[in-house]
Amino acid sequence: MATTLHERGYAMSLKTDEGFLTRSGLRDAVILLSAFSAVFCTVTKAETGVAFFLLLLGSFVHFLSKGVLIRNEVLCTEGIYRIIRHPYYLANFLIDSSFCVLSGNHYLVLLYPFLFFWSYGPTLRKEEGTLTEKHGDPSVAYLLGTPPVFPDRRSIRQVGRLFAGFALTRISGKEVARNTRFYAMALLILAFHRVGGKIRNLDILSDRDTLLLLAAALFLYGLSFTILKLRKRTTEKQ
Repeated sequence: MATTLHERGYAMSLKTDEGFLTRSGLRDAVILLSAFSAVFCTVTKAETGVAFFLLLLGSFVHFLSKGVLIRNEVLCTEGIYRIIRHPYYLANFLIDSSFCVLSGNHYLVLLYPFLFFWSYGPTLRKEEGTLTEKHGDPSVAYLLGTPPVFPDRRSIRQVGRLFAGFALTRISGKEVARNTRFYAMALLILAFHRVGGKIRNLDILSDRDTLLLLAAALFLYGLSFTILKLRKRTTEKQ
């Protein structure tokens, strides 16, 4: 009985309201700051490579998370959820970090981790409190035995079961569209790098590479909305 009361108290302590810097607000701020910084900062080829590696890794973790997650029905502890409790948020961390690196603004890269935990911390506590209330002892054991966002030396040993419980059918068109927009934003930031000092000289349209980057970004952004529209039509037919 004492354990049950302790767990209830733990669940209540985890309940909290989100602060003014929400998750979606952080993503918007990162994109705007990265694009703005790209006009005044330079980015090396090595940094560009690192940025796109983080973006690819974030997309991979994003799809792994969605392919296992059964929201509000079961306590997900298979696949990537055996390594960390919040892989979807790790994916967001990697994707947002890729924008920061791509911006060429080193101060933004250093600042982002603090902003991440500031905005995501309340959400993590609230979600884990809900899980504890709903699933009881199994949830408490899972919380105590699995790191939250970043894997540790013990949990990383579960990487061999990374695809356990994964189902491609759980990944919706909405998720594909969202990830497509991420790559559109990355290309847009690269385009802002090329724009740079050309703004004052009104010489933007003479740079073919800049135009290609802008066209690719617009194409991917438009493609994401096409995917959403096709998903909506398919849902209506069903």
